[in-house]
Amino acid sequence: MPVTYHIINHRHQPRILVKFPHNQDFNKRIKKVPGVLWSQTHKAWHIPDTPENRNKCGLPADLPVTPVKQTPAVQKLKAAQLNENNREQLRLFTEKLVLKRYSNSTLKTYCNEFMQLLLLLGNRNAQDLTTEQLKNYMLYCTLKLKLSENTLHSRLNALKFYYEQVLKKEKFFLGNTGTQRH
Repeated sequence: MPVTYHIINHRHQPRILVKFPHNQDFNKRIKKVPGVLWSQTHKAWHIPDTPENRNKCGLPADLPVTPVKQTPAVQKLKAAQLNENNREQLRLFTEKLVLKRYSNSTLKTYCNEFMQLLLLLGNRNAQDLTTEQLKNYMLYCTLKLKLSENTLHSRLNALKFYYEQVLKKEKFFLGNTGTQRH
């Protein structure tokens, strides 16, 4: 039976995503792993990313976190979690990217990065955030989430696009958020 493993971030926690064809015996065995959870989104089990679990799965200790591609259905589900205002902001953001003829790859990346902020905002409106709040958000992404430098750059560029191109605010600059090289 082919079993695949990926190290993913699930709610900002590293997890081992375990995918295999439906098998009752294997389902019974994986349910015994402490901390195991089912992901409806990925249609797979995931377990805590610990050295012990990596060893049991035969994974190297230095295997990096793999971003799992999100299907359009997952994107729509996440967008549905936004308040009405932020859904509209996401629509305007996407529309502006398309009108400016950004590549599909950039469009997907920027929308995903902007969506991460919108999901975190809950009922707060994206256009009401101050520069200080945005700086704190980028610090959170850097220090708490420990996002890679490339992801931080993408996230910052998505925010810059939203505030400069969609909201027409003056040059958007957060200062040193840990994403600049010295």
